[in-house]
Amino acid sequence: MLAALSEPDLVVRQVSANVSSLLGLHPDAVLGNSLEDLLGSQQFEVFRARLLTTEDLIRANPLRLFIGECKLETNCVVHRQDGVLIAEFELVNGVCSLEPPLNLAAHIAIPFSAMQRATDIVDLCRVAATDVQELSGFDRVMIYRFDAEWNGEVIAESARSSRISYLGLRFPASDIPVQARRLLLTNPLRAIADAASAPVAIIPEIGPLTGRALDLSRSFLRSASPIHIEYLHNMAVRSSMTVSIIVEDRLWGMIACHHPVARPVDCSIRAVCELLGGILASQVEWRIINSALQSRLASRKRLESYMAGMEASTVLFDTQALESPWLLALLDADGLISRIDNVVLAQGATVPEESLLPIITKLKNFASRGIASSNMLGVLDESAESYANQASGALYVGLSEGSSDYLLLLRQELIETVTWAGNPDKAVNADTEGTLHPRTSFAAWRETVRGRSRPWTELELENARFLREQMLRLQAAGVLRKTVQQVREITQS
Repeated sequence: MLAALSEPDLVVRQVSANVSSLLGLHPDAVLGNSLEDLLGSQQFEVFRARLLTTEDLIRANPLRLFIGECKLETNCVVHRQDGVLIAEFELVNGVCSLEPPLNLAAHIAIPFSAMQRATDIVDLCRVAATDVQELSGFDRVMIYRFDAEWNGEVIAESARSSRISYLGLRFPASDIPVQARRLLLTNPLRAIADAASAPVAIIPEIGPLTGRALDLSRSFLRSASPIHIEYLHNMAVRSSMTVSIIVEDRLWGMIACHHPVARPVDCSIRAVCELLGGILASQVEWRIINSALQSRLASRKRLESYMAGMEASTVLFDTQALESPWLLALLDADGLISRIDNVVLAQGATVPEESLLPIITKLKNFASRGIASSNMLGVLDESAESYANQASGALYVGLSEGSSDYLLLLRQELIETVTWAGNPDKAVNADTEGTLHPRTSFAAWRETVRGRSRPWTELELENARFLREQMLRLQAAGVLRKTVQQVREITQS
């Protein structure tokens, strides 16, 4: 049951329609009256005192309350949204709770220690999936990681009775659209106790305090969309819970829990699962940052050594230095084409420069600080499709503003077989009346992806920028040396 209250009088301004079935009260008998009528004076004072003495409502939650004349035992969770105090009451009877009660060692310290010992992020997620499943009792727990295009991949799974496994399968971005991802950031834990239950209306629909529908974006009891309920039904899932994995203020992935029958879990289980999700996120973030730092230090050391060799050369840009395999290794490229003072050099797996001219022009036009990249050259320019099997990715490094000098690092095509959970092209379809429906099949569906190379990482782009800055510095120093030498020759003649 949900009640929207005004403050400081704590009068009920909106209430969920199931107040009739739960408490035997017509909504009109509740609306406009103090919450004290539902709680009784003693509990009402406890409720009000908790609000008055706690600025952070998280500290006030949950509060065990007995509501109505029938003294229905509930856990009450409150939050403020859009100037409204929203109180959500969940039944205690029939809800799965921590048995025995919360044990810090078993529920938090041991899982945390196991996560710390994990060898890598995938192993870390395996540990988390197992811990969350043991704690929550859900039949299947999956760790789902988003890619750059918001497709998700199941990188860890802990399943009990099901013979179906989603491990390694990908789910298209349309399964979790933009608005759903926003909610996952706003409200990091969502649960559906019973996907077969009917939604309950809020009365009145338009709130008298705001003049609009009640904002339920942070409400735990908020109903899911019909298309998501149908999606769960098609997966033979009746109860679910998701915990967001937020890394550097961005949705990195989520813990998805599924159960074949109704499974309401109480706020204590949810709170510990949310905490484990936060621990997992912090471990993922630490490992990503640490790995990036180590890679950055190692690559910068190699790059500085490479540039020192060029600087020691008597030639502005030493041909032998440019032809060194160090540069290809540093930027993880398969080939290099360079044009300096109209001299074109090539090494490794390359394509003739004349074939690359349209790509070079486009990369140069949208370059930022002289750097541009693409791992799908065929999308950038159709002409690149003719040599996609030789080069599907390129990193352009412009060496001056006023000349055509450049470095172009190339990557070969990476032919990848992607296994989706169902055909991604049929993720959503419309019936004859225009109503949207999710797909009905989640069987493994394989797709061969061509015309792409390995994507260029931010570290590689950063190294390319550093390389360009240093080469421009050497170029300027070389011009200065040449000018000084000319002045000496003139003064000595």
